[in-house]
Amino acid sequence: MRRIFYIITLLAVLVLVPFGIQQLIQYRQLPNTIIIATGKEGGRYKVIAEAIGNKIESEYDIKVEYRKTLGAQDNIKLVQEGEADFALIQPNVINESVKRTDVRLIANVFPEVVLAHVRKDIDYDPFIGDTELRKKTLAAIGEPGSGDAITGRTILDYYDGDSSMIRKNDGYSEIIRGFKNGEVDLAIVTTEENATVQKEIADTGKTKLLNLPFAESFVDKNPDFHMHKVPKGFYSVFPNPYPKEDIQTIAVNAQLITNSEVSAFMVTTVAEVMMDPEFLSSNKLTDLRFGGNNYARANPSLPFHSGADHFYDPEIKPLLNPDFVDSTESLRSFFVSILIALYLIVRWFRARSRLKQEHHLDKYLRRLLEIEQEQVELDESGTNGDEVVVLEDLLDEVTKLRREALVSFSANEFRDDSGAECFLLLSNSLSEKINAKLTRQKLCRQIADLGDKLS
Repeated sequence: MRRIFYIITLLAVLVLVPFGIQQLIQYRQLPNTIIIATGKEGGRYKVIAEAIGNKIESEYDIKVEYRKTLGAQDNIKLVQEGEADFALIQPNVINESVKRTDVRLIANVFPEVVLAHVRKDIDYDPFIGDTELRKKTLAAIGEPGSGDAITGRTILDYYDGDSSMIRKNDGYSEIIRGFKNGEVDLAIVTTEENATVQKEIADTGKTKLLNLPFAESFVDKNPDFHMHKVPKGFYSVFPNPYPKEDIQTIAVNAQLITNSEVSAFMVTTVAEVMMDPEFLSSNKLTDLRFGGNNYARANPSLPFHSGADHFYDPEIKPLLNPDFVDSTESLRSFFVSILIALYLIVRWFRARSRLKQEHHLDKYLRRLLEIEQEQVELDESGTNGDEVVVLEDLLDEVTKLRREALVSFSANEFRDDSGAECFLLLSNSLSEKINAKLTRQKLCRQIADLGDKLS
């Protein structure tokens, strides 16, 4: 039985060890190529994605391919489907309809500021101004598939009520051209403050920035956002400051995401590249530079990738990728179940075959029954004076049988085999019976001898 168990265990090890080694190597090594989803021209997604890719190519000799996208909605879809390894998103694009089971978070990278550019000649507030004028206002909110479109729609839904503006999904170049031609009244553009498109809109000389009214209330109802201030003169100072005064608005953190199947070492490498002080400084990632790990991990919208956890907490870095352990849980359970089933089947067959064979206690039990019969016949044959000697011989034989049986049995057999218990009970009972009969015979003989002396 023990030999069969060892054989089964060895076979299981031979099957599982190569598989585990393969996964360990895959976990530890860096890939030859990675794909990064970028974003639109003029946005910061594209700038930061390419900066990360360039540093990885130069320092780790990994080929980086770029997938041009419209923005956050496209990016999270590509990462979920495994068509991109890394991408930037706005967490507010995540809702019940967005599939994200395989998407993991690496870090917050920078705040994307919501800026409301409006034509200079508009003398009413398009958010809370005259109802009839608002209904005639054309608002550009970004292309479908972009985070701009989601954020712009969310903001307009918050302010519009029953007097909806005319909404148009325009790209950055169309927004700039629309302001120049007077075709766009309002544009809600959500990018990092230093994005090229914000400066290009300011440089048209046709717009001004608006405060978002009731911004605190909006943030309370939409926890992905937080309050943000754009200082006056941020985009230009002379001769026309833009904006002319501090702008109170809102922002949402752009987050770097990856697929759960991406190597933990690769994710850790990307985190190291992004958190490098020189990289942060050269790419003007001020919030991440000064906030460090606390900013990177704040208010997560998705589970962190194990590689990101290893970067933030190096002491918890395990030998095996936790995602690999989770993904192979069912496989390992299957193998363990198979081993247990094989063990029980082998044990059942051994027990069945043992039942078909003569039990090694059978010869002892048969002899005990013969001794039982002999001591009974001894009473029936009458008294001839030799009964004591015969009974003593029978008692010695019972003792010898019991000793031989005990030597041949293991502790486990005594625990599991009811036949052993039956044998012990029978032998002890027979010993007591012979002892009692032997005592009676000796007393009878002594009484008889005493009677002879008295007579």
